[in-house]
Amino acid sequence: MKSTYTTYTGTFKKQDGQSRTMTFIRPSDIPSHLFEGKTRPQSNPKGQEVVYDVKAKSFRTFNWGTVQGSVSQHQSSLSLGGGNS
Repeated sequence: MKSTYTTYTGTFKKQDGQSRTMTFIRPSDIPSHLFEGKTRPQSNPKGQEVVYDVKAKSFRTFNWGTVQGSVSQHQSSLSLGGGNS
């Protein structure tokens, strides 16, 4: 079932120096069923945030400290895995 989520798209420089563009959902906007038996991810003080990458359909790290350009915000209709909702 699809629901509407706030998604963000931004490009950042990875630790290996390559640029990566990611579309993601921040942890505060992720449905609780994706965290069954797990702890909700937290940001770390270096500007890295564990987010849900909607294209990879898994959790990844977005580095706010190396953002290139601006991060855009959108409303997207998505079906996320991990249970029925």
